[in-house]
Amino acid sequence: MTTYVIVDNEVKNQKEYQKYLKLITPTVHKYSGRYLIRAGKIIYHDSEWAPERLVVIAFDNEELASKWVNSEELSHIHAMRKKYSKSKLIIIEGVIDSITGE
Repeated sequence: MTTYVIVDNEVKNQKEYQKYLKLITPTVHKYSGRYLIRAGKIIYHDSEWAPERLVVIAFDNEELASKWVNSEELSHIHAMRKKYSKSKLIIIEGVIDSITGE
């Protein structure tokens, strides 16, 4: 089942955060992830929640998403995200399509 990593980042140090982006981007592809949203323009919101930088990454399954988030190999890169931004990250299951069963 497709599983998503959703990250809400409020960047505190733009220069250092850019270094993080250059390192993390290839790792998403290495773990078979696909960026669906990457800091796109928010068109509308009906609450006080207005993420500065929202990212949604799709992985083929929970195992790949969890490996990407928890990989020892990537821990220093994820630490950069936490250091240079106020960051919230979740892993969430997608829905099963009633037609395809996926």
